[in-house]
Amino acid sequence: MLSMKVIFLLGLTVAVAMAGHVPTLGGVEELSGAGLKEAEDTLNLSLTKLAAGEGPNYKLGKIISASRQTVSGFKYIYQVELVEGSKTKTCNVEIWSRTWLKDGIEVTFNCPEGSVTKKHSV
Repeated sequence: MLSMKVIFLLGLTVAVAMAGHVPTLGGVEELSGAGLKEAEDTLNLSLTKLAAGEGPNYKLGKIISASRQTVSGFKYIYQVELVEGSKTKTCNVEIWSRTWLKDGIEVTFNCPEGSVTKKHSV
């Protein structure tokens, strides 16, 4: 009985210690370092694929903030400066990645002039 209590307490201690490092399902994680670089690469890939197709034709100016949420797939949430021609605008962008679906990447641009959602392949 004592050994079960010890194992339980050790497991609880490890769980509490790891709580700050393991993203929970549905939890939003602010990104920095390697995670921010991965988010930037994901956004640039989507911008390139959309510009090669129906558009919109944006280039990334800078990332103001980025987070990731574990949902059915991953959802990246950005506040960014997007460049279109010679104009720069601040937009909120969401990229919902469900790689098991055909056209499983859904990109939503929420900019001052309105909202646009586009899909593309992985």
